[in-house]
Parts: sequence; C-alpha cells; structure tokens
Amino acid sequence: MAEQDGSASTLLRGTAVFAACVTVVLYLLGLLLTGFAVSEAGSGADSSPLHQCRYAPERPEGATVVTHEARYLPVGVLCRTTDGREFAAGVVPSWLNPALAVSFAATVVLVAAAFVQADRRAAARQAR
Repeated sequence: MAEQDGSASTLLRGTAVFAACVTVVLYLLGLLLTGFAVSEAGSGADSSPLHQCRYAPERPEGATVVTHEARYLPVGVLCRTTDGREFAAGVVPSWLNPALAVSFAATVVLVAAAFVQADRRAAARQAR
C-alpha cells in the first residue's frame, strides 16, 4: 500500500509541476507577443498609433485611436480612442488568457492536493 501511495504522490507532484510549467510558458508567450507589438510603436514612420490598434476588428466605427496601454494581467494591449473608449488590439490570441487562467487554476488545485496528500501520508506514518 505504501508503494501505491508513493507513486500516486509522485504522479500528483509531477502533474503539479507540469501545470506550473504550462502556466509559465503561456504567460511568457503573452508577454512576448505584447512586448513585440509595443516595441514597434514609436520606432519608425507610420508606427504610432499601434498598427494593431488601427486595424483591429473591434475598433469602433469611425473612431480615432489616440494611444495604447500594455496590460500584464490579463495579457494584452488596450487601445484608447479620442472619445475615451477602449478596445483590445488583438495582439494576443483570444484563447491565450482563458488557457492561462485554466492552467493557473489547475496548478493551484494540484499543489493543494499534493500538500494534502503529503499531510495524510505523514499522519499515517506517525500512527504506525
């Protein structure tokens, strides 16, 4: 029985580490995409306002884009118009932030489960 608990514990910890790695990779991908888009703005002719803001499908009809803001949670770029409206630039794929949230939640749940299992194993060892 102890071997089975040990392998289950190892599997749970390994899965938690994998989920944490996925979370980090997704977040870094979002930061990379946001950073590349923002670094293009202001460097060269026709670079301001951000190209992704000017040609975004969510841009309000007839709105003039004034500025942009990089967001780090959720990852992405928000564009602002002259009348104060905001919309997403579409720099980050639409699936990235939900996948990041799911992987972060899975990491938290798996780490908590690993701690609970470790406590139960320690209590079982002391009971012997």
